[in-house]
Amino acid sequence: MEYPLLDTSVFSTYKKQIDENFDSFHFSIVVFYELMASMIDKSTLQKYEYWLKILDKADKLLIPTRTDWIIAAKAVRRLRYLSLIDKNLSPTALQNDALIARSSFMHKCFIVTDNIRDYELLQKVMPKLEVIPAGEFFS
Repeated sequence: MEYPLLDTSVFSTYKKQIDENFDSFHFSIVVFYELMASMIDKSTLQKYEYWLKILDKADKLLIPTRTDWIIAAKAVRRLRYLSLIDKNLSPTALQNDALIARSSFMHKCFIVTDNIRDYELLQKVMPKLEVIPAGEFFS
């Protein structure tokens, strides 16, 4: 895998490094959904809207396809079938992480995250998924 794809979990801790180098990363539109739907101020929202334009032009904005949605759903289903997650867990509980994981694989990216636990689960059914702890990546 060649390109870093940032997960939402890294934004609070590594804000400065991300702000200074946002154009050197790849992003999933799913991450922007999570960021923009959270409690951010208007200037941060405007910053993310600007980033979206720049990243889209640079072909660094990953948008899940219909196939990505289906494969992500099957990955979560497989975790449930293998009893690696609780069968009563909401079907959407790992949805965003599974979409990010699928997109990362399709675009030759590795995921940079502080949410290692969920991505390690997904690696059990997506063995080619590459995940790097944010502390290791940003050090």
